Amino acid sequence: MRPYRFTPVNIATVWGTEEWILSAMEGRQTVCGCELSALVEKYGARLVGEKVWNRFGNRFPLLIKHINARQQLSVQVHPNDAMAKGKDLPNGKTEMWYVIQAARDSELLVGFRKRFTASEFNRIVANSISEEDVQKGEKTLENVLNRFRPQKGDWYYIPAGTVHSIGAGVKLLEIQQPSDTTYRLYDFNRLDKDGKKRRLDVKDALMAIDFEETLEKEVEVQRNVFAPLGSPATPTGNVRTEPMVSCEYFTTKFLDFTALGNSAHPVLYNHDYSDTGSFSVIVCTGGSGKLFFCPVAGSCIKEMLPIKDGDLYLLPAELKCVQLQSVSDLQIVEIHI
Repeated sequence: MRPYRFTPVNIATVWGTEEWILSAMEGRQTVCGCELSALVEKYGARLVGEKVWNRFGNRFPLLIKHINARQQLSVQVHPNDAMAKGKDLPNGKTEMWYVIQAARDSELLVGFRKRFTASEFNRIVANSISEEDVQKGEKTLENVLNRFRPQKGDWYYIPAGTVHSIGAGVKLLEIQQPSDTTYRLYDFNRLDKDGKKRRLDVKDALMAIDFEETLEKEVEVQRNVFAPLGSPATPTGNVRTEPMVSCEYFTTKFLDFTALGNSAHPVLYNHDYSDTGSFSVIVCTGGSGKLFFCPVAGSCIKEMLPIKDGDLYLLPAELKCVQLQSVSDLQIVEIHI
């Protein structure tokens, strides 16, 4: 087996564009000779790993996108697994963001600034939609959510049930459960291409929001969720590795080769995921490099694939280990289950 690179699915929206770079979602599958779901069906555990196969079967458990927001996205929330099951959906939608680019004045809205009951929050939503003031000067949803100024290299964990919105001028990598279910609370009274206000899903959104203390604790974590370049991390040889999100749906890590510079003889970094029982995905978020692998187990003969900014490779579990080499300031986000 070998690393797989897919043709992405490009989706235009009223606020910008989405590029689905790894997807087995029906109607929006990425292709590498065949659709991703067919690849999983063909190779099974050899591709996704024994633990992943035993847990998910032939349903590929990730959806990975590039999001380019030219306008603010709606204020929205996603259901958790329990709510999704009640609506005959296969799963909920927990996600994370890795910021690739952000305009100077761009913002991200993530989680409540303070606790609300469902009825209190419902009034704020209603007043936002009608553009009326509410008590205590809290005019709109924007005023009651945490506001962050994103920078390249920041990352955010967005558990299902967290109210959020991506601001204009932000480009990010989104890693999530395979779901396209979004409940809109507020869309800034924006009109669609037909001149009508976009659909809101307030009733479902209020059911999806976790108003309990557990969510408040998650929001406290999110206020310190930044992982800017230059922060302490674990050196592995000459490569800086930085753990990011680790949850039941995905585990992510940042690999930074920039400390190597552009040496004439850069080191090979062994990316070993043999003990995970999972496939691995690598996404290049900066620079360029080379990906080495042995297509035949136990062979000393290596093949090489180039990797550059924006590229994604799915590494089958059967490969167990590949090597990465920086050509010019290589940076990688790595994902497995």
